[in-house]
Amino acid sequence: MSNMKIIDIKTQDIRFPTSKDNLGTDAVHVDCDYSATYVTIFTDQKDLTGIGLTFTIGKGNDLCCTVIEYFKEFIIGKNIEEIEKDIASIWEKITNHSQLRWVGPQKGVTHLAAAAFFNAIWDLISKFHKKPLWRYIIELETRDLLDKLSFSYIDDVITKDEAAKIIDQKKSNLPSNLDDLNSTIFPAYTTAAGWLGYSDEKMKRLVEENLSKGWTHFKMKVGQDIERDIHRCKLVRELIGDNNKLMVDSNQIWSVNETIENIGKLKQFDILFYEEPTNPDDVLGFKKIKDAHPDINLATGEMIQNKVMFKQFIENKSLDYCQIDSCRIASINEILPVLLIASKFNTPVIPHAGGVGLCEYVQHLNLINKFIISNHELLLSEYAESCSEHFENPAIIKDGGYVTPTNPGYSVKIKDSSLNEFDYNNGTYWK
Repeated sequence: MSNMKIIDIKTQDIRFPTSKDNLGTDAVHVDCDYSATYVTIFTDQKDLTGIGLTFTIGKGNDLCCTVIEYFKEFIIGKNIEEIEKDIASIWEKITNHSQLRWVGPQKGVTHLAAAAFFNAIWDLISKFHKKPLWRYIIELETRDLLDKLSFSYIDDVITKDEAAKIIDQKKSNLPSNLDDLNSTIFPAYTTAAGWLGYSDEKMKRLVEENLSKGWTHFKMKVGQDIERDIHRCKLVRELIGDNNKLMVDSNQIWSVNETIENIGKLKQFDILFYEEPTNPDDVLGFKKIKDAHPDINLATGEMIQNKVMFKQFIENKSLDYCQIDSCRIASINEILPVLLIASKFNTPVIPHAGGVGLCEYVQHLNLINKFIISNHELLLSEYAESCSEHFENPAIIKDGGYVTPTNPGYSVKIKDSSLNEFDYNNGTYWK
């Protein structure tokens, strides 16, 4: 066993002033300062650190930083292999903490903080093994992998034995040389042209630019004014033509009845899916929308707070596309069980991305899902290059798809220069 130990953990409140450019604007989030609760785990080997984050949009980022202070005791002083072996029990102790669970449980600020913390742990473990996170995961023995995950409260829908069958069946199709997988390009869609705060002129220019780059799938924000939504959908559909795909996202602003009415008005634009039309917890409301419009597809997940809620949405057939978020639910321990539920019910997964570090994270999750979990023919993931310039190894897009990452770790190290400038407490920008 290695004696490499955790000696310190640092948390930083990093905020980028993206509200100045209307980046990320939608029907309910109108002044987004894209932010990260940024965690660095230090070991007694100077060049080995674990980096993790969760994504927020400004105020409240400090709350996540504060919560992480309560998590540190669970790994400081332990060696990496010990943490790797016990990661499932550490996850349960943190997400089911006897006092912190009162302000959860497994939802909200405490769960966002847990995501950042465990994202850093998984980054550290995969770096320790000198592998990109996706490859570390798919090379684990199936039972070893499943023993690292959490199936609490979901074993009525999927058991470990069922999960093992899904994974083993997929693994049987992997090439003998896993290096062959490094050439994979995972299909993506872009949201970068369709933020709600953009003028028609800016949106038109960005759509044309993205068409010239090879993009074929476009998502735009709707929800503040249905007549303006119709105008913008008409504009984008005319620009991209009938052969490319268009999706819309109203970010939870409509009631169930408003959603049913407004979808009826937007159908004319041949929408691939309607994302988050109403309250993200309303499993039954989503089903009512589905029943009213059985010919359309609903997508949701970026605000679904835990695996139990995903279980209900998927089993109840309240969604058509499962949009897991790498920072909303608590990291790999919880994300992979959700992917396994989706696989059991043959529900396609189209991960949410676009915020700080989310594209860098989902490039790994997409590959794990493709290679060892999902059998669905639809492969697609969101991409929006927001804040990518701040990362040492940002996600790379080629021909409208994610290039497979090959560097060890989970890919979210922010440049030191950006940390020094945009640390909300000590950075030069915020002074």
